[in-house]
Amino acid sequence: MNRDIIYTCDVNNTKNNFSRTLYLYDKKIVISSTKQDQTTNDAVQEQRGRSIDLSSFSTTISWIFNKTIIQGFQVSYYCRFSSAQKSLTYRGKAEDMKQLKKLLDCKVLYTDFNNDYLFVSSLHSKEDSEIQKYVQKATSQEKLVKKVNLKMNQQVSFQQLFKSKLEKEVNILFELKQQKHKSILEIEEIYKESNEIIFIMKYCEGGTLYNYILNRKYQIEQSEIKCIMKRLLKGVKHLHKLGIIHRDLKLDNIVLEKENDIKSVKIIDFGFAVEFGYQNIMRCGTPGYMAPEILNQQDYNELVDIYSLGSVFHALSSGQKLYPEYRDKNHLVFLNKLNKYKISSKIIDTEQRQLLLLMIGHRKHRPSASFCLKHQFFRQRSEIPHPIETQLKLLNFPTLKNPFRNQTGKY
Repeated sequence: MNRDIIYTCDVNNTKNNFSRTLYLYDKKIVISSTKQDQTTNDAVQEQRGRSIDLSSFSTTISWIFNKTIIQGFQVSYYCRFSSAQKSLTYRGKAEDMKQLKKLLDCKVLYTDFNNDYLFVSSLHSKEDSEIQKYVQKATSQEKLVKKVNLKMNQQVSFQQLFKSKLEKEVNILFELKQQKHKSILEIEEIYKESNEIIFIMKYCEGGTLYNYILNRKYQIEQSEIKCIMKRLLKGVKHLHKLGIIHRDLKLDNIVLEKENDIKSVKIIDFGFAVEFGYQNIMRCGTPGYMAPEILNQQDYNELVDIYSLGSVFHALSSGQKLYPEYRDKNHLVFLNKLNKYKISSKIIDTEQRQLLLLMIGHRKHRPSASFCLKHQFFRQRSEIPHPIETQLKLLNFPTLKNPFRNQTGKY
């Protein structure tokens, strides 16, 4: 059992000031007075109030700060033996508490969000969620915050609503925190408050890929397209290797961590993500990016993500949508269901066009992310412009008159 211990430190129970030893495992915390007590089975430990299940959505931790220094924590959890929610408070050495928090990030839900963060501005809002910018008090670092509102009513309890809407997303994000990839923006912390779930991420200065294309006036160089698509495909390959389907890949769900740096592209927003075997015929995603089999409520697999990346690929390559002639949303859904796309005439590179057609083709012939990465399109070498070069191209320098030239054009 000791081989499974991730971390151990001494803590004091603030209620009786007794010294205890905290043992951190992958999915639980055991707080014991002796080593022998620590090896007692889970049932006895929980009955004593010393074994806490970190994977339970009833478990939350609130950190106790003195300015920017962590002094301890308060843990709230559901005890099966007393059938009640319990709360315990412990304090420890600042170095131990700092390390403990680092290890617990995205292993357990936190609470008291407003005590830890300062609001800066709102960036984007939807019906049930909002993207905002905050500053973390302890570090003064800017953070990207996604708040998911849980509309309460008398018929549905918080636990039922939370489990139905967010349990899968939280579990997937916990896993991605452990299995990191440079093309996926990892969640740093998750907070559970009375009527919302809050996801904390690193603030991305470059904004969304959609804004990047817009700022570049839809003129993206071939070398940039290859770099972006290669990184996105590697990120999707990683997701599929872990048995995760994103199901909502689009320009707005891809960000640049650094301004004008295409090498820093990251996949975000796992609100529609699901593990292999748990997908159903429910429609989810964004019309224009969705694989036709989802809209037609047919069985599907992870290759729906390849179709979505195909739509992103088309936008990068041409500055146009895959379904540019739709009249309204219903018409867009109709065209998307039939896969009546229109490839832009701006895409003239043979290899580029061939790969695109494979990605947005019929599901039976659609390639995997691994296959796409081996395509001839990515084997053609081309230089990637430096971010400063990219910024210079966006500047409109005025045309200056030559003072040594007369009106006839002669010097």
